[in-house]
Amino acid sequence: RQTTPITLITLLVVAIIGITSAYSTPKTLLSVQQKEQQSRIVSRQSFLTTVASTSCLTFLGTQQPAFAKEIDPALKGTKSDPEFQACLSKCVYDCTKPKGAEQKSRGECLPECKKTCAKTPEQASGKIMDRM
Repeated sequence: RQTTPITLITLLVVAIIGITSAYSTPKTLLSVQQKEQQSRIVSRQSFLTTVASTSCLTFLGTQQPAFAKEIDPALKGTKSDPEFQACLSKCVYDCTKPKGAEQKSRGECLPECKKTCAKTPEQASGKIMDRM
């Protein structure tokens, strides 16, 4: 679910109202007792600002988390299985990294990685991909 432009505009207006009210100067000097009494009184502006920001945050905070896409059951256990492909890719990458003066080629690493990552006989046999 995407955030709508109206929601963003509303949030921007609420933020601007809060910023501009922070820069206003006090009208008169008040005694301590008057300040305490005034702090208990809720002004219309502070009420509306609080309600608007709370409702915007509530609306924006109710988005559902993104979940990973479910893989096609027909691919599970095959050479095209994304889990197998990811394992094979990481294994070949780690295997072909230079280790001191020694570095293996992809051709040398592929059989070892197939044994490590394969969970089915189909994955362990034959060519993995045309480009390898």
